[in-house]
Amino acid sequence: MEKSEMNIVARFMAQAPVNLEEIFAELGITFEKLFMDDASGSITRNGDKFIVTVNALESETRQRFTAAHELAHYLLHRDLMGDGKRMHRHIDTLYGGGEQSGDVIFKRSHEIEANRIAAQIVMPKALLTKKYAATPNAALLASDFGVSKAAMEIRLKALGLTSEFAD
Repeated sequence: MEKSEMNIVARFMAQAPVNLEEIFAELGITFEKLFMDDASGSITRNGDKFIVTVNALESETRQRFTAAHELAHYLLHRDLMGDGKRMHRHIDTLYGGGEQSGDVIFKRSHEIEANRIAAQIVMPKALLTKKYAATPNAALLASDFGVSKAAMEIRLKALGLTSEFAD
């Protein structure tokens, strides 16, 4: 992960909801929403170009988290997607289908790491802590950050801001 890329991501993490499409644009990543049968999203490398795709059939909040998950794969794991001389694709299945087709296999640890980073991107600690102090309501915060209530509750608990899930 390059420092300049992290600076781009960090700049957008100052305001909720984090504008993922602008992050992709500044990083030169093509972002698209397509109808997908068994996948939430994918990241494809074709030479030096990357394409992130999310499933247009899923909720907006799910699409946002999936986009952030694929962004995390780009930032942390793109070196696993080959040397850029041929096309490589990683697909995230809807229900954790496990192994990937082709010669690119992300391990469970890569998926866990991508989920952790995705949560940090769409629900930045500093911004969330500030907003939680003013509005300690998971449903309202979820709406502000463009994530599901369940994702917000998990993040609040992970940050130690709450131990109980309340409305």
